[in-house]
Amino acid sequence: MSLSSLPAYPNPVCQKSAHQNSTQRGFTLLEVLIAVAITASIGVGAVQLLSGIINARDITQLRSEQMHALQRMNGVASRDIEQFINRSIRDMYGDDVSSLRLEDGDYLFEFSRAGWRNRPGAEDPRSTLQRVAYNLEDMDSDACEFARQRLADQGVSEPQGQCLVRYSWAVLDRAYDSEPKSTVVLDQIDELEISILGETFDEDGNRTATDWYSSWPIVQNSGESVIPVAVRWNMELPVVGSITRLWPIAHDGENL
Repeated sequence: MSLSSLPAYPNPVCQKSAHQNSTQRGFTLLEVLIAVAITASIGVGAVQLLSGIINARDITQLRSEQMHALQRMNGVASRDIEQFINRSIRDMYGDDVSSLRLEDGDYLFEFSRAGWRNRPGAEDPRSTLQRVAYNLEDMDSDACEFARQRLADQGVSEPQGQCLVRYSWAVLDRAYDSEPKSTVVLDQIDELEISILGETFDEDGNRTATDWYSSWPIVQNSGESVIPVAVRWNMELPVVGSITRLWPIAHDGENL
């Protein structure tokens, strides 16, 4: 029998290879597009989440720095106001000036205080009394230069509003060349309203009224005396919002 007359059988190895080639195919275009879309969505979500975390961190840090600055300002103002003393002064022209002034003169709030410590071991100790004042200054002014520098370090490149500046004099009764020393106590503030709580007494020493005043000294009726007993600051701060601070005033019962 010749080989050519034998029946032809299919090769099982060739059939298996052809079957494998027919089942091992790549992704379709639609599947690739869906995978790309899913990956892009995950990436966008991750970026938005990271951006939100960074923004929250920046806001928290800014609020924390503002609260620290507010605490420092509160400490300085508290030491001044709580040491208030009923001691009038003379200005550079020799005129008498009340020991307490509000919206009356060149500064928003001005008064005399005690407790100004001398340096330990000072050979020529000065008076422990001091005249101080607080005033709002425009952010672009020279008085707010250090405030602008600190705000720039915090990432605030173009600060708006005003800064709160404390002024102090080396002497109570000023000469023509007496210049105050200025210190920024609050870098950024939108608004500050100060009012004084006064108690009115009649000739017999009986209290007849208690009112808040937006300026001081006030015009007093004959036979009456109005004594300041407290100071209130209403502040509007960026990010933090509205803050109210109240300090008692120790007085000696005499007219100011």
